[in-house]
Parts: sequence; structure tokens; C-alpha cells
Amino acid sequence: MKIKWSLQNALTEGMNKSFAGLFESVHSNSIIQNVNTELKWVRINSQIDFPVSVNGLEVENSFVCSPYTAYARYAKDELKHKVPNKLIQIIVLGILKLFEAFLKFGNIDRNIHINNYLLSTNPYPEWDGKEIGEITDFVKEEYPKHAIIFRSINRYQHEALIKQFEKNGYQKIGSRQVYIYDMDYENWMEHQNNKHDKRIIKKQNLQYIPHEEMGPYLEEALALYNKLYLVKYSEFNPQFSLTYFKHCHEHGIMHFQGYKDAHNQLKTFSGLFIVGDTITSPLVGYDTSAPQNEGLYIHAINLIMQYKFKTGKLLNLSSGASKFKRLRGGNPSIEYSLIYIKHLSMKRRITWRILQFISNKIGIPLMEKYEL
Repeated sequence: MKIKWSLQNALTEGMNKSFAGLFESVHSNSIIQNVNTELKWVRINSQIDFPVSVNGLEVENSFVCSPYTAYARYAKDELKHKVPNKLIQIIVLGILKLFEAFLKFGNIDRNIHINNYLLSTNPYPEWDGKEIGEITDFVKEEYPKHAIIFRSINRYQHEALIKQFEKNGYQKIGSRQVYIYDMDYENWMEHQNNKHDKRIIKKQNLQYIPHEEMGPYLEEALALYNKLYLVKYSEFNPQFSLTYFKHCHEHGIMHFQGYKDAHNQLKTFSGLFIVGDTITSPLVGYDTSAPQNEGLYIHAINLIMQYKFKTGKLLNLSSGASKFKRLRGGNPSIEYSLIYIKHLSMKRRITWRILQFISNKIGIPLMEKYEL
């Protein structure tokens, strides 16, 4: 058989084995406080190992393994931040409140997420998807009552992969709009905002901290992440522990960079997660109490962009700050989850179908209309 479960000690040395080591002999919520899941690994053709999260009826989960949180609770927070029209807010919030109970009734969180690193964006290795049918049959055999989900798939990068999923009976559910940067430095600098940002960075004269020197600043980095993602945006974002930050830094799972001021205080940072030819930045933070004219968010994005141009890889800068990203050359692309539900009960299939209708027919048009 081309598909099998893989034990942690059988993983190839490198990022996956280091990532698995984070959760060795401990429950997931001791590493990421609001993530309750079972982690496994599935191996394809003795070459590719995908992390797999298995969920039943756990509650109070982050959206990284909970469709209920992603499409109901987190969606309400996103709506308040991103849709300026109050009437539309009221209408959609009303729909979401009604839908929360329906999602619970349909056991929406009984699922398997494949290629789930428990991050907002899970990049994929180079993979043509020809084993999708075998993976599906393999997982169904052990988990016949679980929906099978592949997150973080976007049209820009994964058009051929989406066709393979659909050929094997998967359905698309829109989740958000992400921003892709796939150009060289010269083309990026044609955008006037990038030239303006460069002047701000030069004026502030903060001191760059490379990955190798970020160790002493990780506690400050975590505090900056929490202020931005948990306080300013949503408590349903992953609530990482300091253990997570330290392990990811020490083992190179994340590439950390930062800027500090003359008093040796960390002002902004980014943590990059790289799989294959794709860079993502799930860890970003800056001093949200500082005056906006200091441009600390600009500094954080600059850290990410400079690494992108240094390596020549494609950058998926996720969602959020949509106007900022568009003005600096970001190419918007709708991101989907691909789901397999043919083996589930009628009640649960109906739940997923209604979720699909709301997301694809209401959510995506709103994202596109308001350029979210």
C-alpha cells in the first residue's frame, strides 16, 4: 500500500520530525493552549509525510482544527473588523448566530485535517495529488464517521491540485482571501508604497536581529504576538506557549527575525514557516501601543519580504490587512478547504452543504466586494 500511518521515530530527519517532537508525550493544549486535538502522521509513497489532526467533539478549539470556530465564532470577529457596512454586519451576524447551533447539531467538528501544522496557513510540498483517492479510502477505513479536510488550498498555487480533489469527490468550501507575492524585488519596488515604507524603516533606524540572535527575545516576541493576534483580532487564533516559540527557534521550524530599539527592547518580529517553495508568516507581532507613524507593522512585513527576495520563494502572506497588502503588490486569491463527506450520515452531509452554500455564495462575494 502506498499510504500508511507513520510513527514519529520513523519520520525523516528535518522539520517534520522536529515539529512532531514538540508534541511528544504531551497533549496538544500544553503547547498551543486552545488546540485540543490528536496528532498523527500519514506517509505517502515513502516520500511525503503529512501531519494529521483528529478531532471528535472537543470544544473551545482554535479555528486551526475546528470548522465550527472558523466558520461561526471566528467569522463573527472577522466580520466586525472587516465589513464596514453596519446593516450587512447585522444581517450576517444574525445568520451566524442561528448557524452556530446548526453546526453543533451536525457534529461539524468531527473531522480529520490532513497536512495540518496547526497554523493559520499550511503550505504544501510539491505534490500532484494522484494519491488523493487512496488517502481518502485509507482514512475512511479507520475513521468512518469523520469528515476529511485539506485546508489552505488556493487557486493561485493549487489549481491542478483542486481538480484532483474534485475528481475524487471532494467539495470546495471558501474560507478567506489570501495575498500571494510571486515577483522579483525590482517589480515589487515599482509600487510607490514600498518605496515609502523603505524611507520609514531608514528613518526609524531600528536594529535588525537575525534568527541566530533572537533567542533572548522570544518571550517578548510571544507577548507582541498575543497583543496583536489575541487581543486586537481574536482569541480564536492559536494561543502559542513560550515552549512552542523556543522549540521552533531552536530546531529551525520557524525562521525568526526582529527589530529592536536603542534600549534593547524588541519592537517588532516575524516568524516564517517554509515548506518546499512556499513561505508563510504565521507569527507576527509588534508594539500595538506605539504611534502608527513609527511603522512597526511595516517593519515586520519588510522582514518577511526581504527573506522572500533573498530565497526567491513564493510568499503566501495569508489574510488580513488587505488594503495594505494590495497596495504593496499582493495578488488576492480565494483560499478553500477541500472536504470529503460522501461517507457521512444524511444529517451531517446536509450540515456541510449548507455551510458550503453560506461560505461560497455569501462569504466569498463579500470578501471580493470589500477586497478583504
